[in-house]
Amino acid sequence: MTAAGMRMRPIRLGDVSYPYHYGHDCIDDILAALGEYDADRFLVVTDDNVLALHGEALLEGLRALAPVEVLSLPAGDGMKSLGHLAGHLERAVAAGATRRSVVIAFGGGVPGNLAGVLAALLYRGVRMVHVPTTTVAAMDSVISLKQAINSSRGKNHFGTYLTPQAVYLDVALLRTLPDKQLRSGLCEATKNCLAIAPHAIPAMRKLLADGDLTAPESLLWLLEESLAAKTGVTAKDAREQGSGLILEYGHTVGHAVELCDQKLRGAQGVSHGEAVMFGMLVAARIAAELGVLTADEVAVHDELARALGAPLTVPAGITVDEIMATVRSDNKRGYMTAGPDEAVMVLLRGFGEPLGSPDLPLVTVPLRLVEDVVSGLLPAAARLAEEVAA
Repeated sequence: MTAAGMRMRPIRLGDVSYPYHYGHDCIDDILAALGEYDADRFLVVTDDNVLALHGEALLEGLRALAPVEVLSLPAGDGMKSLGHLAGHLERAVAAGATRRSVVIAFGGGVPGNLAGVLAALLYRGVRMVHVPTTTVAAMDSVISLKQAINSSRGKNHFGTYLTPQAVYLDVALLRTLPDKQLRSGLCEATKNCLAIAPHAIPAMRKLLADGDLTAPESLLWLLEESLAAKTGVTAKDAREQGSGLILEYGHTVGHAVELCDQKLRGAQGVSHGEAVMFGMLVAARIAAELGVLTADEVAVHDELARALGAPLTVPAGITVDEIMATVRSDNKRGYMTAGPDEAVMVLLRGFGEPLGSPDLPLVTVPLRLVEDVVSGLLPAAARLAEEVAA
């Protein structure tokens, strides 16, 4: 639906497309657009933090359009479970949802994924729109058809593909983010610079060094660069199973660290973006060990991670064995043949230049090399303890 007064960029993923509307201080425009859906009910999938911060801005206006059922849970990756999905589906049906209902993914990438699977399953598919409130969601996860939840063994093991009706972003919502969450999304934008759009690296370095990250012009620049980078590789690979796998840079070890830390600290653990940035530090060092990435290129990774406040060492309390157990069940293993002692990863031979083929930017890496690099990034005290234990 249209959103007067907002900019619009079409997101083309393979043979499907949907509009991405964005602007500043435009919540009224978003509500006007949602009113055109003729929904008999809105199912708002969110988390308790987003609800407390932004619920009033959206929900009052929504209730003037149609009945609203709010499906909210405590924030954190633990939302993405089969149990919570089942609970939301049962509540939606009990509330009177029909095929005319519209699911609104309101928040970050976690409620967005949960909302996507819910919308795909409810009556075999109902309409869904994204209203992102985090930089991770706005600049990364909503630019995708992938919808997934976690298993007890790893991230995004259960899911499907669903095309949203549209994305509606008010960048003013991003300005209220805690600094940790703001920078989490910038880690994903940095991934796009390193792996896809190296021309943007100098501007990103300057922005992080002296820019106001919450200024509307900064957020809009970051958004537009992210949209251009991500759609550039998914235009011909909507399911991100070929060339689009470049977007998985940093995710093999990053997902493992994120999952382990979430189990240890819950929502207080490292964010998705921070974990991916750490995963890029690991990937860069592996590429350097293989002789395909220079020391200077590794140093740029470190510089950006430091400027973003991402972890430069393994988060305290997590062991190398825990990380490696999750790496072994990473969901990229099925894309190519890998031995029991190998991981499948995205590595770079230079900024914007992945190893592997253009159609499948993946390579196999000995698990022992991954383990050695991760071990080298343990905090000093933890490294000494592991050496003593060995």
